[in-house]
Amino acid sequence: MGAVAMFLFKEGSRNAFNLDRKEKTFRKNYERCFKMQIPHLDATEDVFRLLKPEELERTKAIFISNLIERKVFHKFKFLGKRYKVTVDATGVISYNHQHCEECCFKTSKNDVKTWFHNVLEAKLVTSNGFCISLASEWIANSEIDYKKQDCEQTAFKRLAKKLKSYFPRLPIVILADGLYPNQTFFEICKSNNWNFIVTFEDGNLPTIWQEINLLPASAKRTHENIRYEKNKKISKKYSICNNLYYNKYTINWAECIEEIENIKTKEIQLSRFVYVTDIKLNTKNIEETVKTGRERWKTENEGFNEQKNNGYELEHQFSRVSFNAMKNWYLCLQLAHLINQLTLLAQNIKELIEKEKITIKCLWKKLYGTFTFTELSEEDIFDSSQGRIQVRF
Repeated sequence: MGAVAMFLFKEGSRNAFNLDRKEKTFRKNYERCFKMQIPHLDATEDVFRLLKPEELERTKAIFISNLIERKVFHKFKFLGKRYKVTVDATGVISYNHQHCEECCFKTSKNDVKTWFHNVLEAKLVTSNGFCISLASEWIANSEIDYKKQDCEQTAFKRLAKKLKSYFPRLPIVILADGLYPNQTFFEICKSNNWNFIVTFEDGNLPTIWQEINLLPASAKRTHENIRYEKNKKISKKYSICNNLYYNKYTINWAECIEEIENIKTKEIQLSRFVYVTDIKLNTKNIEETVKTGRERWKTENEGFNEQKNNGYELEHQFSRVSFNAMKNWYLCLQLAHLINQLTLLAQNIKELIEKEKITIKCLWKKLYGTFTFTELSEEDIFDSSQGRIQVRF
C-alpha cells in the first residue's frame, strides 16, 4: 500500500515519499485513512525483490474484474458487445551498461551499445478517457544462451495467454498497430474468440494489397459523412471491402479519407486511416469501426504519456539493482493510475474541474497540501466513508 500511495500522490521517487513520511501530520493522516502504518520505501524495496510479480498482477486483475462485473465500462463497449483492448509496447528504462541478464540491447550505427527494458501492455480503453492496464508482459531475454533476442511479437504470445487466463470470458476486440497483421496474430485472436481491428500499413500482407488494388472501384462499398464543427467542415469518406482471403483466414478491409476544411481560410488537411478486421463491415458499423481503430492512440496518450510525464515518473529507476523489484513497482504504478482515473473521470469531479477551471496538477497540489498540513479527524474520515454512494462516469 505504501508503494501504491507513492504513485497516488504522484511523488515520483522513493526518496520524496520517505520525506513525506517524516512529516508528522502526513503520517497521521495516512494511518487514519489507510488503517496501517506508513512504511519506509527501502523496506518496500526489500519486499519487492522477493515478491513474485504474478501476485500483484493477480490482485490487479481481481480489482478490474470487480469493476467489470459492476458494469462500470459496460456502456463503452464496441457496438455494445465487446470491450476495447489495445496492445502496444513502451520503453521503461535504458542503460549504458548491462543492468541484468534479462536486458535487451541495440547497437547504433556508431557501434554504441544501449541496454533497455521494454514492456508490452494490454489496456482497456473507453471513449470517455479510461486507459487501464489489464495485463503486462516484459520484453526480456529470459535465457542466458539465447539465439535471438525477445521481441514484441514473441511477448504478445505470452501476453495473450495471460490475458485469457485473467479474463477467460471477457468479450474483447483487440486494437493494434501495423506490426500485428500476420498469421500468428490472426490465429491467437481466433483461438481466443477475440475480434480485432488492426492498422493496415502499406507493405503489410502484400497479397492482400495486391488484391485490393486490382479490384474495380465498383467492388468497394463507399459511405460518406459530412459534419460542421465551429469553423470547420469535416468530411469522411469510407471504403469497404469484405471477404479477402489470407491463407486460411477471412479478413475485411476499411479505409477512411478524412478531409478537414477551414471555412474561413479554405485550408484543407487530409488524413488517411486503413484497417483490417475480422468483423463484417457495412454502412451501419463502418464509422464505429474506424473510430474504434483510432482509439488505439489512447494507450500512447492517456496511458504511457500520462504515466511518463504527469507525476507517475514511469521511466524513473525505482529499483536500481533488481529487475524483479522493478516489475513490482511498475505494477503498483498501474494500480495507482487506475484508482486516480476512477476519481478524475467521475462525473461530479469532472464537473468540478470544468466549473472551477482547476487543472489536475493543481488538484493534486491541494490534495497533497491537505494531507501534509491539515490533520484529518477520525470523525471526518468515518463520516465520509459511511453509506453507499453511486459514482457515474
